[in-house]
Amino acid sequence: MGFNCYIDESGDEGIETGGSRWFILGALIVHKDLDFQTSTMVSRVKQKFGHDDKFVLQWKRIKKHSQKLYICQEYQTEQWTFTCVATDKTHPFITRGRGINIKSQLYNYSARLLLERLSWYARDNNNRKALPIFEYRSNTSYDKMREYFEQLRNWIPRSEIKISWDNLEHLNFKILPKKQSRLLQASDNLCGMVKEGLEYDGYGNIEPRYVLSVGNHFYRRGSNLFSYGLKFLHANSTVLSDLKNEYEWLKTI
Repeated sequence: MGFNCYIDESGDEGIETGGSRWFILGALIVHKDLDFQTSTMVSRVKQKFGHDDKFVLQWKRIKKHSQKLYICQEYQTEQWTFTCVATDKTHPFITRGRGINIKSQLYNYSARLLLERLSWYARDNNNRKALPIFEYRSNTSYDKMREYFEQLRNWIPRSEIKISWDNLEHLNFKILPKKQSRLLQASDNLCGMVKEGLEYDGYGNIEPRYVLSVGNHFYRRGSNLFSYGLKFLHANSTVLSDLKNEYEWLKTI
């Protein structure tokens, strides 16, 4: 048995449109045998908040700090791993980048980097396969996404693409509405936690407590987090150092 990888996002993809500074694309990874058991953490949160299972648990709909802390606590009770690609859309690498500053291309390139990490995780764990499960987006052509993945599969030179194709079900990926998947909702929550640790509010504040509380679930290889579980798309080693100076919590996660 392989892994189900539930892919969702936080923030918007528009470049210099007055939207969010950060775009987060992330995946909750769970062993297929543990899929249902892991999803019960979402049901327990809904029940605690007085909702039935039809309620869609979206991070942006949760306004109370105490409720957000409860979600973090409940999510610690099950087995899952998280990896995400975070992009500062104000960075010159993005604003001046050829092609990448186009809305759909930022999503696709983020997905490429995310698929790399999903395939590595499956390879690292008994050479299994990762199945990507994307949240349905009405403005996304999944036929074109499948074509994009095939272009990556046949890319020359092959050394530029780091995906371990033998460990990824890239043509069999699934698309589900968020309301039909508890774990897509959990992935939404996790992306929201990352974004709250990076995106300043109107008063110049960030809130890293949520993401720090689940930091032990991020994909790492040894002690390496930033190449695996928390990948900054726009960052080389110098930019990563700058980010750690701006966001002190990155030094402790």
